[in-house]
Amino acid sequence: MGRRSKPEVFQGDLKKKFYFEGWYNKIVDKPTDHIYAIIPAIALNRKEQSSHAFIQFLDGVNATAEYFKFPLEDFQNLSTEQFEIQIGKNYFSLDRIQLEIDQDNFSIKGSLEYVDPVPWPKKFLQPGVMGWFSYMPFMETYHGMVSMNHEIQGTLTINGKEINFNNGKGYIEKDWGKSFPSAWIWTQSNHFSNPNLSFMFSIAKIPFLGMNFNGFLSALWHEGNFYKFATYTRAKVKTLDIEPDNLHIIVEDKKYRLDFEVAKKGIGSGLLKAPQEGVMTGHIAESINSKIKLRLFDKKNESIIIDDLGVNAGLEIKDPESLKPKK
Repeated sequence: MGRRSKPEVFQGDLKKKFYFEGWYNKIVDKPTDHIYAIIPAIALNRKEQSSHAFIQFLDGVNATAEYFKFPLEDFQNLSTEQFEIQIGKNYFSLDRIQLEIDQDNFSIKGSLEYVDPVPWPKKFLQPGVMGWFSYMPFMETYHGMVSMNHEIQGTLTINGKEINFNNGKGYIEKDWGKSFPSAWIWTQSNHFSNPNLSFMFSIAKIPFLGMNFNGFLSALWHEGNFYKFATYTRAKVKTLDIEPDNLHIIVEDKKYRLDFEVAKKGIGSGLLKAPQEGVMTGHIAESINSKIKLRLFDKKNESIIIDDLGVNAGLEIKDPESLKPKK
């Protein structure tokens, strides 16, 4: 199965006609005064000859986003066994990042170590968070989990201001394929009162062989245990309520019920670029300072396994009405 059994590593090649691949690095300092997402990626479109590498930088506190463009030849995949890439002088791996960016009067310089990352537990039919869908060809978008939780050590200097990330928290996931879906919801937090708790949920309208289906996946890491809810595990989305100030979702399988609410009110969003057939013409309004009220129930005796509030949460919503369960 080659690279498909290792979703965290570079999945593509630089010869595809339409393609994108990017790694989402979320970094938060210990006082949570600085909340950033850093996304190294490539976007290929041979038809329009617009192929290039880039790094997006999202400031969650100020709700701003920067797009740093690089020639495609500046992208290097350094390993076929693990996540390790370089764009120009900027290095990204499971264990550390090193940044040296100076474009359009915006500069970022420094290095961060990632301590004790929590990767997805691999099985043959579940090499990544997408389960056996990881092996399916012809899908427009694939999703991978690189680290659900890790500690950060180091500093970054952003526009001349040094920011200390020692004992901060990080998270890494990734996407690759041809285009982002037409509709999706994504949310994530690993800033709960319990430091050994991390959560992500994603649901999207997925085109496949001329049809569409709503596929979802959710990963919950708690005290060393993984709880997985997804289309491929036969879990079901029972409730998907979208209100102006709040998002409420209930997911169930045979054993557990996952019930969570995401606060939307008063949350600022930065505008990220998104790929459509390898061209970065789409846009995503993303917040990384939302809140998630999360509860996990054991259905057998209705006991509560988790009841916690996550902050510094990521949230993206696009055309959610088309994702609601059919009654």
